[in-house]
Amino acid sequence: MMLTQQLKNAFRKYRKNRWNRLYDIPHHFKADQALKSLASQRKTISPGQESQCLDYANSVLGSKAFSPWLKVYTAFQGEFKEGWIPDNYIGRIVSPAMNGPWRGIGQFKTLSRRLVNSPSIPDLAYFIKGSWVSLEGEPVNLKQVKEICFQDFSHVFLKMDFSQQGNGIIKLDKSKFDGLDFSSLGDFVLQKPIKQHSFLEEISPGSVATLRVTTVKLAGNSAVNRLSGLRIGSKGEEFITSKNSLRIPIFLKTGDFFESALKSDWSILSSHPETGEKFKGLTFPHFHKVVRYCEMLHDQFPHFQLIAWDVSVDDLGEVFIMEWNTDEPGIIYSEATIGPHFRDLGWENLWKKAPNGAL
Repeated sequence: MMLTQQLKNAFRKYRKNRWNRLYDIPHHFKADQALKSLASQRKTISPGQESQCLDYANSVLGSKAFSPWLKVYTAFQGEFKEGWIPDNYIGRIVSPAMNGPWRGIGQFKTLSRRLVNSPSIPDLAYFIKGSWVSLEGEPVNLKQVKEICFQDFSHVFLKMDFSQQGNGIIKLDKSKFDGLDFSSLGDFVLQKPIKQHSFLEEISPGSVATLRVTTVKLAGNSAVNRLSGLRIGSKGEEFITSKNSLRIPIFLKTGDFFESALKSDWSILSSHPETGEKFKGLTFPHFHKVVRYCEMLHDQFPHFQLIAWDVSVDDLGEVFIMEWNTDEPGIIYSEATIGPHFRDLGWENLWKKAPNGAL
């Protein structure tokens, strides 16, 4: 009987180890590509620094598999810093520990407004399991939905459940609305367009710039923003996608922009590629108001200890929640440039409590 249990435990450990390896593969590839890009821009890592990253990943974070992102961070800043959180560590160690089995719930766009309970989420109507549903949860028909969408707006946005990084989003005017086979798209939400702050419209014309506010709420404490970064799109883009956006880290105390923006391939830009305006010296409008609002929402939703909010703001300071991420909040660009952001939270020890450790 004891031998049977030992075999079961060994099999579980093997299966977990295999899953971890598969999870880490794309992270290692992306980190390697980032290192090559940074090296081409004269940001390199020395053998001694590489050894530091390996030692820290293995002895502190529990596995050398977490060293690739540490190398990227070190190459960018030119020195190794204790307390950095690798992207794959937050994905397979931190997020499960902070948010548990419900961490994927933020991917259900059709549930966001009902769960977060905030009018700042710009939903208009839902299509769920083949039925149209109003904002209030009442059944409606296609004609009523069209009226809801276009009585005040020239276009709306369709967001499918599980959509992310700009994928699964469709911009609809009346003509496209009439010609679309909604039944082929699964569950989705229709959202009104956002008129963003005039400053944001200048640097991200046509596509709504989104500020990432990453809040942490530990037991007995209020939620606090620990990391922020801005994503802006290119001129002519209808909405921002991961590939076509620029990431600009934001300093938490001031809301000021980092001196450079990063493209998805880790190219570093000190000025806007279309306007030529320098990023250094710019500040996100109504930054502290936006942050306080996200922290307040998190405090009302204590089931999760880690939430990444993608938000925008208009000229009057009204906040709009575009998405909330309860699973794997992306941190690499801000963590590499102005991090570490999570040094005092004890996250480096979470792997010791995880099933089978970090492996």
